[in-house]
Amino acid sequence: MSILIRLAAAAAFWASSPATPEPIDATHAACSTPVRVYEAGRVVAGCAEQARAAGLTLIDLDDDWAPYPLAGAASERGQTPPAYRDTYVQLADERFGDDALAAADRHLELYGVEPSLRVVLAAMDDEARHACHDQVEDESLTSLARTLRMEEPARAAARVRDLERRRVRVDMLLRHHGLAAPEQLAALGEGEARALEQYQQAEAVDRAIRAAQAHLVCERLLPAKTRRGVFGSETARALAVYQRRHWIVAAGELDGDTQAALLADSRELDLRLALRVLRQRVADAAGLIEDGSARGEWGTVLGRRLDPAELRFDAGYAPLADGAADLVSPATEAAARALGWHDFASTRDSLRALLDAAPTPIAVRLPRPPAYHRSAMALRAVIHCSGAAREEDGDSQVARPRRPVLELYARTEEREIALVRWPTTLGGWKPERLADGAIVRRHKASDVGPRVWRDLVAAPVWFAPASTPDDELLGVRDGRWTVKEDLVGPGYRSAYGLMMLVHHEQVDHGDHVHMLDHGIRTHGSVSYRSILSGDSHGCHRLYNHQALLLAAFLLRHRDYAVRGPIEETYVRRVAGHGGRWVVARDQRGYLYELTPPVPVDVRAGSVGRACAR
Repeated sequence: MSILIRLAAAAAFWASSPATPEPIDATHAACSTPVRVYEAGRVVAGCAEQARAAGLTLIDLDDDWAPYPLAGAASERGQTPPAYRDTYVQLADERFGDDALAAADRHLELYGVEPSLRVVLAAMDDEARHACHDQVEDESLTSLARTLRMEEPARAAARVRDLERRRVRVDMLLRHHGLAAPEQLAALGEGEARALEQYQQAEAVDRAIRAAQAHLVCERLLPAKTRRGVFGSETARALAVYQRRHWIVAAGELDGDTQAALLADSRELDLRLALRVLRQRVADAAGLIEDGSARGEWGTVLGRRLDPAELRFDAGYAPLADGAADLVSPATEAAARALGWHDFASTRDSLRALLDAAPTPIAVRLPRPPAYHRSAMALRAVIHCSGAAREEDGDSQVARPRRPVLELYARTEEREIALVRWPTTLGGWKPERLADGAIVRRHKASDVGPRVWRDLVAAPVWFAPASTPDDELLGVRDGRWTVKEDLVGPGYRSAYGLMMLVHHEQVDHGDHVHMLDHGIRTHGSVSYRSILSGDSHGCHRLYNHQALLLAAFLLRHRDYAVRGPIEETYVRRVAGHGGRWVVARDQRGYLYELTPPVPVDVRAGSVGRACAR
């Protein structure tokens, strides 16, 4: 019996029953892959073969899911997936084991590790947390007109004393004039009005800090005994974790995006998290990358914009006329509506049913992919280096700064279509260790010219070159200096992030083509601020989640060979701050070879500095 017939036969059942998956019955026991087909929140059992034939997309919503480059790309070719797949699954489920750094980072979505649906449902079901947020008096956050940052103890103490002095001054004025409300001072004279304004400004800062701290206590990120009204290091660290939890690119400051999140209903924030997790699963399964960035037009899902401004960064460029529309958002919305997700309550109920059912892929109908989507697409990438563009501003021309960007194009029979335009980095001035041990600053250039992406490395390991100063490999962990094992990787904090593409220069020797590796890569990173406003040692950094999305898209739409673990020994002795360490690895990551490679054109900036120097 076909899926469509089975769906029609189940209509009466759907009309009177909640959206709880039916068990896979004996009829489907012979299916190579049983699935659950969803439409408008209703579900019926079926077979993967039938679902695909009916034009449906299979999506894995189980808690042992990992992105395609870390799992399916290898297993579908009969190969063992990267070993890091298991670590990814554990981190997504917030099972940190003895990984103290991951436990401190806690919420890893902003670092490229989407939480499991179990973690999302647990947050939704945390009624004590929601009730706590509901009780916070946070109106002060609405009037905060500037960004607040961590204060040194002496400065915080001085601000608290200043607030108290201004409060005493206002109280004295009220008594002197026989007034009942501070607002009445504004009508008396310039001196009284100024005293009131200065007090209100100081009090607004104090109340905003207290409100933020109260929300952090609700999230169990800040001890209740923390001194209120003081924006110290403990509050800043807790706020940074909160920002990661809510997809905010920041570093522990109380900025506009963070204020908006703190003011939002915690249930609404959990719904947005569920939608972002679904979005990643949908894009990965459907082989989508078009997010609207090429046009500068990002869509919404269930009426919600899921990304803050920093993750919709246009880098100073005008939209591309040939840019692809956002395909990821409509596909995510279609999947959400098929699952019966409309609001917080319906999404929570659906997640509970999904997690209670046996692990089985789901099948949903997504918008039809564009005609240019094929298993072997003609793709090329362009990296534009930073500089400035001359633009009209009234009667004169002005130079507007532009950041480096990476653009991915698909060629059709008629034209080229820009699929994405993402911010990236290029080389800058960096410290370098010479052979005699001296540290100097040198410009680390990014090569200009034609290159190719052939080697795609999942869970890459960074072998720090001899020129890297030891100090760059050391950091403070738990109050003491130690080597940054996480910087070497593999892991989300690796210098190469979760995914890396080598820039090879092809040199034609007549009878063969030699691939030259100049050490330049396109790779993921957790150094998001450098992507928005900084530079690199020459490589082109991407947000980790975008690097994963790019890798999944390439593997879905290009042929490739699975080469597996790159066996190579690395030993580096590191000394400094009174200690000595040895960094050792026996692998560089998990290699996929794109066949043929994807052309990459690295272009110099039109105005201002170029990539190479």
